Amino acid sequence: MTLLERLKALSSLTAQELLVNRSSTLRCHPINWEDTSENGFGLPNEEQLVDTPYQFSLSSNEHGRVHGFFIDDVFYIVWLDPQHLLYPEK
Repeated sequence: MTLLERLKALSSLTAQELLVNRSSTLRCHPINWEDTSENGFGLPNEEQLVDTPYQFSLSSNEHGRVHGFFIDDVFYIVWLDPQHLLYPEK
């Protein structure tokens, strides 16, 4: 239920509000593909769709992360990463 609760809480924020939020539990920030196990989302026409990939946490140290991108104020979820597999070195 944590995923749905987090998404409900965040749904009232604009993209800018989410990006400037400095909550230690949210930790929303861009994804640097060079630091990850992937080189992109693998979407068709990704370079036209995704300006900047982002991730945010579901809670401070458990339940994983949500990865996706914004188009205007809509966040498109691409991956749910409950075991933090996008960053295998951490």
